Amino acid sequence: MIDINITTTPHNHFFYQVMSRKEKAICFFRRYLPQAILELADLKQLELVESKHISDQGIALYNDVLYRCPLEGGQTGYFFAVCEHQSTPEPQMPLRLLKYDIAIIEDHLKHNIHFPVIVNAVGYTGKAPWNYSTAFSDYYANPSLGSQFLYMAPFTLINVSKQSTEEIYRDQELGFCFMAFRCTNTADPYQTFARAMQSPIFEPYFKSLSREDKNIVLRYLGQFINRELYSLENLVNLVTDNNQEKEEFMQSILQPYIEQGIQQGIQQGMQQGIQQGMQQGIQQGMQQGMQKGMQKEKIEIARNMLKKKLSIKLIQEVTGLTESIIEQMARE
Repeated sequence: MIDINITTTPHNHFFYQVMSRKEKAICFFRRYLPQAILELADLKQLELVESKHISDQGIALYNDVLYRCPLEGGQTGYFFAVCEHQSTPEPQMPLRLLKYDIAIIEDHLKHNIHFPVIVNAVGYTGKAPWNYSTAFSDYYANPSLGSQFLYMAPFTLINVSKQSTEEIYRDQELGFCFMAFRCTNTADPYQTFARAMQSPIFEPYFKSLSREDKNIVLRYLGQFINRELYSLENLVNLVTDNNQEKEEFMQSILQPYIEQGIQQGIQQGMQQGIQQGMQQGIQQGMQQGMQKGMQKEKIEIARNMLKKKLSIKLIQEVTGLTESIIEQMARE
């Protein structure tokens, strides 16, 4: 069984994969931006920008998704969307957003004279209710005084956990994203997704999605299902009955695991070389570790795929092992 964490922040990574596509971002911002901003913005000119900044204290500030958009009157706007997937709300969210916004402004002023307008949106998927204000001024003992001398506009809160299942099922543009978040916030993500795929509303909608959308969801959910109870093939079987599609989905889902295995092999090789205490040992360790890590991971993947009775051709494409090796493994 392959048990590797592809990323330490899978929720943010999934959100970025969806929102970094312009058509999805336009739909999101058209729905959640304040009306006053929508009247000034030309969303067709949205531009995804680098959203990682380093603070003066050397702390990395990672903005989930940041878009730049021209506003009327020569004003520049930045639309910042955050994925908040903690089980409980962030009580100091305005302060966190303020740090991000300062970094955005500083970066903007490197090439511009005027301050940009920044609009913040927070997608919350936790189970606990969000009982904190979205207005920065409400965090002062005297809110009216706080808003007078240090003001930050309220952020938009998209409380996914409060959206009804029916509402998510009928959301043609973002429903697959919100449903995936809903699944990973339950005790059994596989069963939650299985029930969704039985819905006469959600099932045909999901099957109408692009191959890229389906791959993103399956790769994301694959990191959360209980692998002692369900295999990746079980997950793929929920979305298609077509054998060719199954093989393509499996190849897409397994690829990150192979790449992760290669990286682990390199790291193991480096550690072995360091322990030997010689440069030659480092070089040999890196090479041997990479080869052993790659070979071990490929063989493990091939064994699992053989157990699932996948074709030898697909196993070759995914693992790079020779046909004779795979056939020998099949006979064992």
